[in-house]
Amino acid sequence: MDINEKDMTIEEASLLKRTTGKGRKAVARVIEEVCTGCKICVPVCPSKCIAIVDSDLNYTGIASVSHACTGCNICAIDCPWKAIVMIYPDGSQRGPAEYERQLKKLRGYL
Repeated sequence: MDINEKDMTIEEASLLKRTTGKGRKAVARVIEEVCTGCKICVPVCPSKCIAIVDSDLNYTGIASVSHACTGCNICAIDCPWKAIVMIYPDGSQRGPAEYERQLKKLRGYL
């Protein structure tokens, strides 16, 4: 599934544009309709750039990712509902199989 800039907030689109070029990085994007506000992603973020904000979608709020996102992918790996995806500058995203491979590798080092 590709994601267009028109589907993004202004903040997400500007963050994505800043990561183009050599050494391009993915950025985390929260799928608000899927996020339950469980807060699992908050403590695992090494950049401390995820916060839970109020939302009309559920009573616990939803995750919000700031510009400090480094694209490490840990939040997307740990989200049990797959509500966080990593978006590349070309609009593509990683599939769940890629997350599983990275999770196995990551857990061996932690």
